[in-house]
Amino acid sequence: MNRRAALLLLGVSSILVTAGCSPSTQGDPGAEVAPDITFHPCDAIPAEAIHSLGLDVRPPDRRDHDNPKSLGCGYLSNAPEYGLTIAARPDTLDKVTGDDRFSVLSETEIGGRRALVSDFRGGSACTVSVAIEPGILEFMIGYSELEEFKSVDAACDRATKVATTLAPYFPDHL
Repeated sequence: MNRRAALLLLGVSSILVTAGCSPSTQGDPGAEVAPDITFHPCDAIPAEAIHSLGLDVRPPDRRDHDNPKSLGCGYLSNAPEYGLTIAARPDTLDKVTGDDRFSVLSETEIGGRRALVSDFRGGSACTVSVAIEPGILEFMIGYSELEEFKSVDAACDRATKVATTLAPYFPDHL
């Protein structure tokens, strides 16, 4: 995969991360308000930890969104070439499980926390969602016949390895 394709994948991953954003609840007194997320993976995960994974240590591509607020960043790996998005989101594992856009492949534990490994509907990305109050820290890697990772299993193996490697840097609270 060339650099341009990897950047395109990061953009698509950003869209996937925010695709589940709910409409504004402003003015709806019965609507559930998403918890505020303050942990930003771009700022809180040390560059040396990112580098240890073979990821490019240049400043990551910030992928922050509102409604609900999610804080994310995109990284590129050069060997193998792939894009990774890490996002702190106000969702719960139950919400991921109940969302028909995701097919949960397995439930596991990463860094002493519950985690779900899921295939994004349509077969485009693997997400590893780690429960950290009040939401999830999500790791997303795309796959296709045109990318380094050709199958969901390959993308999920890498996403799980990334999440496990970065577990010592998980916050107590998002």
